[in-house]
Amino acid sequence: MDRWTAILFTISVLLIAAVLIFFHNSTASPTVLTTVMPTVVEQVRRPQYETWPNWASLSTDTFTVLVLTFKRNDNLASVLKFYCNLALVDRVIIVWNDVDEAIPENFLNYGCSKEIYFMKPVTKSVNNGFVPYSEIRTEAVLIIHNDQILRQKDIELGFEVWQNSPQLIVGFQASVHTYNDTSKQYGLKQIPLLANKQYSFVSTAICFTHVHYLHMYTYKLPRQLFNFVAKYDNCEDIFFNGMVAEFLERNASEQPSCIWVKGHIESSENNEENINDSDKEFWQQRIQAMNMMVEVYGHFPLKTSNIFVYNP
Repeated sequence: MDRWTAILFTISVLLIAAVLIFFHNSTASPTVLTTVMPTVVEQVRRPQYETWPNWASLSTDTFTVLVLTFKRNDNLASVLKFYCNLALVDRVIIVWNDVDEAIPENFLNYGCSKEIYFMKPVTKSVNNGFVPYSEIRTEAVLIIHNDQILRQKDIELGFEVWQNSPQLIVGFQASVHTYNDTSKQYGLKQIPLLANKQYSFVSTAICFTHVHYLHMYTYKLPRQLFNFVAKYDNCEDIFFNGMVAEFLERNASEQPSCIWVKGHIESSENNEENINDSDKEFWQQRIQAMNMMVEVYGHFPLKTSNIFVYNP
């Protein structure tokens, strides 16, 4: 076989191989997205003491969705459908705070490309929504109430902002503290979404945070504050932001606890904007909480900020 014949033979073999590979790929079965059935964890209790997790083993490229739910099954179904389809989500953890009710079968049989865990606490408490469950394997956690859904682009932007400032809470609803010179008391007020005003804390009804802060809240938050939330199911956002601000100050970081991303919340039944101002008990508890932090920390920890990230 002369040189040119050998070259032509080699080319023919390569062409035949390419045709066979193309034919195999075109007739192969398409990739099927794996569906995972939910896992139920019964009788979840908060241990008396917990060591710090190994942060080095946690992912930074995705986040965990941590949903606190109570008697809003229709909304929960929408939330599952929405977050199961987000590529950035690692796992979805549902804290079933309706402890006296069984989890409906349609949720137990819910097919999702993400792993879903239903955590069933022993007792009902808003504090259950801040537990650093061992099922969390990401640094970033998106805490939500089950009636809170953001646009996908807001979630992606919020996560990007958090990745650049993981020491801060990244929230989508903001409030600011006030101070009365006469009474020497702190108060608070909600800030409208479109108002370019200073703020000092964000709602934890929907926010990104580091799992480290879940651990701090559950095991290190002063018991006076922790028990206040357990008693009234209120003010967890105030204490969570105050805890982060105090932690940052102790570590010589003169910055606020949070960043406000101005997105669009599609469903927000349970937030301060929808609570009647005449609900004096609710607001009195929140004012009391603001001033309790002064008693506990020896000073008022929240700091104002005018840094906004706007996503039209």
